[in-house]
Amino acid sequence: MCGINGILISPGRTPSQLCRIRELFTANLLANEQRGREATGIALLNKDSSIRVNKAPVTASRFIHSPGYLGVLDSLSEKTTILLGHTREPTKGTPQKNANNHPIIRGNIIGVHNGTITNDDLIFAQQTISGERIGSVDSEAIIALLDSISGFMNLPSYKKHLYKVSQVVIGSYAILYVNPALPYSIFLLKYKNPVSVHWDSELGALIFSSRYLFLRKAFGRSAITEGLPGRTGFMFDARMLNKYKEHPIQLFSLFSNAEK
Repeated sequence: MCGINGILISPGRTPSQLCRIRELFTANLLANEQRGREATGIALLNKDSSIRVNKAPVTASRFIHSPGYLGVLDSLSEKTTILLGHTREPTKGTPQKNANNHPIIRGNIIGVHNGTITNDDLIFAQQTISGERIGSVDSEAIIALLDSISGFMNLPSYKKHLYKVSQVVIGSYAILYVNPALPYSIFLLKYKNPVSVHWDSELGALIFSSRYLFLRKAFGRSAITEGLPGRTGFMFDARMLNKYKEHPIQLFSLFSNAEK
């Protein structure tokens, strides 16, 4: 069990809005600590495709006071489009090796994963994946597969390629991921694991969390989405949030069978 969280930010946020977004992101990360206390990480993506990543084998309570975390959040600006966070409860791969901690970077993909991939060794042994395996965490396998189709992310055929990836993977997952080449877009895959989303019109931000309870505490009754449908992928775009709000601009079907 791990915790994932994220914020997709509309363009044109004011300094006061960005300050509140920073506070909410930290509170969300802390709320997810009970889902994982062995490691914590953060990624920040800007509209110029630049990224900042920091992670460490410590609890979120300690991590939010670290120079690495504060340095990433200090770079939050009107150019920032996406924040990703993760709290880890390991199933495979020691957290003392930071390559096993999240966010995980494989090629063009930066992602955070909650769940367990049971055929990760087989994926690396049999699939055509560029580059060597950098850690031993099972999550790396699905991030590597997503990287193998990252060249299709802005094409209509991505739906077909993503479905093929979901046919390969055995296990459970909720994954938030980005491709810096598409700096306004965040993707979510949900299969058996929890993640909820809330649109805050005052902040112009879409907030993701493994813990729906956090969203209710932070936003009250306005947080009415108890969860997104399973066996589904979602694409959200920061530039279209005012129109679509908590609704994705694209939906993707994911493969499901009794073996998963």
